Amino acid sequence: MKNYLFLNKDYFDITIYQYGYEYCKPYHTFGPGMRNHYLIHCILSGTGTYRTTYGNQNLTYQLHAGQAFLIEPNRLVHYYADGENPWEYMWIEFDGMKVQEYLHQAGLGLSSPIYNASVEKGYANFFEPLRYIINTPNLLPVEIIGQTYLFFAELIKSSRNAKKLPKNNLLDFYIQSTIDYIENHYMNEISIEDMAAHLNLNRSYFSKIFKTATKKSPQEFLIQYRINKACELLRDSEMPIIQIAHLVGYNSQFHFSRTFKNVMSISPSEWRKRNQI
Repeated sequence: MKNYLFLNKDYFDITIYQYGYEYCKPYHTFGPGMRNHYLIHCILSGTGTYRTTYGNQNLTYQLHAGQAFLIEPNRLVHYYADGENPWEYMWIEFDGMKVQEYLHQAGLGLSSPIYNASVEKGYANFFEPLRYIINTPNLLPVEIIGQTYLFFAELIKSSRNAKKLPKNNLLDFYIQSTIDYIENHYMNEISIEDMAAHLNLNRSYFSKIFKTATKKSPQEFLIQYRINKACELLRDSEMPIIQIAHLVGYNSQFHFSRTFKNVMSISPSEWRKRNQI
């Protein structure tokens, strides 16, 4: 078994949490249980069973090498290896602004969580980027992210159920402009009204389209961006926490520390102890 954590949270389109490989023992099982983020398991050999739900339906899939299965966040699932021919698989856990779009293009979702290649052995190119990051230690974070983009590109290209997603250029422009605005002003006191005014949009309409596109409210996105920047400073510098708080837009160290703990589940000082270079 190989299991790797990805601690760099500077990327928003795709955020990786962990990835790994396992040759399972007979009847090796997970669940019934839930995951916090999306996972895809790519089956290299052997067979197993995946159980999930869709609406009032209980769905059961008997799976084999060359297939993959999607687990959605907070969805009750149960999967286990065959008793005589247990599966060997790779997995990656992820989330992010573009994830639902990429999965939709690949034809994967709650009602269709199983990947099948459109041509015989067409899964090979889809599996390869994930295999590469698992088998190549000490890659830079940007290399891992790059291979993950290739992973999703090959998923979409090779999926039997792939579909094209209609493009909304105006919506993309609004979202990218908001992200650019946050990148340039996160260290200042900015509000949702400021972001909406930057685009000449009504506040409620702006909040609605932003959450539709990113699955986060503008305020949630801003907080996550500030905490990511704070993590960089905690990891790479010796600056006092109060100074870091001011640099990422918090006038109060108490407010910053409370927000940091809400997002990261530990205090800034504890995070620094565990991650400082």
